Amino acid sequence: MTIYMHPASWSEYTAALDWARHSSERVTEATSAPQEMPRGARYYLTADFQSGFGVAKDGTLIGLFSLVKGRGTDMVWDAVNHKGATKLDCFDGFLPEYYKQFGFVETERAANWTFGEPDVVFMSLVV
Repeated sequence: MTIYMHPASWSEYTAALDWARHSSERVTEATSAPQEMPRGARYYLTADFQSGFGVAKDGTLIGLFSLVKGRGTDMVWDAVNHKGATKLDCFDGFLPEYYKQFGFVETERAANWTFGEPDVVFMSLVV
């Protein structure tokens, strides 16, 4: 599946993210609240506003979400190959293993500040 990610403003992206977080518990658990997304990042959305991500100024992939199953792989490849994403952080579980297929490797791990919740895993792209 090839998808086109068009540039979006912070307002457009955060509105889409807010809607997605209200629509999906999975998206809520995996993303930061819209108001926590940095204004200086570059944001991208699909034409239907159901999928998106941002790339912070330092190359961190942020806020990747999708309400449409099957878009994630193309979105990560687009972020890495065309949008400048070189690092990310995610919760431990299936995500660190998932991101390895794109060339990301774990660089650091921090215990979650909420007891019993998964560690935060920091990853960087190996080129």
